[in-house]
Amino acid sequence: MKKVGLIGFGRIGSSLYEKINSTEDVRVSLVYEMVEELTKDLDSKIIAESPDDFFNQDLDLVIEAADFRAVSTIALKVLEGIDMLILSAAGLADEKVEQALYQKTEQNKTKFYIPHGALLGMDGFQDARTAFDEITITTVKPPKNLDYRFQDKWTQDELTERTVLHDGNTREVCKMFPRNVNAHAVLAISSLGFDRTKSVIIADPESKLASHHIVAKGGDSITEIIQSSPIKGVTGEFTLLSVYGTILRILQDRKGLNII
Repeated sequence: MKKVGLIGFGRIGSSLYEKINSTEDVRVSLVYEMVEELTKDLDSKIIAESPDDFFNQDLDLVIEAADFRAVSTIALKVLEGIDMLILSAAGLADEKVEQALYQKTEQNKTKFYIPHGALLGMDGFQDARTAFDEITITTVKPPKNLDYRFQDKWTQDELTERTVLHDGNTREVCKMFPRNVNAHAVLAISSLGFDRTKSVIIADPESKLASHHIVAKGGDSITEIIQSSPIKGVTGEFTLLSVYGTILRILQDRKGLNII
């Protein structure tokens, strides 16, 4: 039986909890959530009082499903002894945090994984990163599905028509909308980096979906990917399914053909 620890029990964390516990040979054995109300229905035996509790169990993987702030605090602690799946990829836009993660895993011989999430083809971008000269990812979401707390330029109430909220590099947008642009961070990490990858964020009151449009150019070649899915809160439905698939690929020794 593979044992999993879970950090964060909001919409993503609770969804993963149900999916993982319905999977043969994998169980969530410990959950850490700062908001006690979110875990009130769980067995008290699996609730961690602090991230240090993860070291008291023989865990195969810890999953971060909180937000970017957990990457700079809890993740660095956990990676001292346990492999980790980090969903809040936008947290790596902080260069000091990114380097600290690499150093921590090298020192402790642990691994951290970044799921491709809502995006398709990230393995291809990683393999062919030297072939691209420019990459742009454009995301369109309804204004109600954006989190405005980490910037002071925009508010939901004023976005009554289609509006470009950001048109610049990915590092900048990760600081403005960290809970909305993990897909941008994943693309940047997979390809040209946070400073050379271009991010466009559009709030559209007429949109009912979350959509990502990637255009990558290199020489005479153009790669284009378009993906749209329903969204609730700040997370698209496709992301939940994708992350669950990533967890299974990490944990399960599946026979036969495996596309990773």
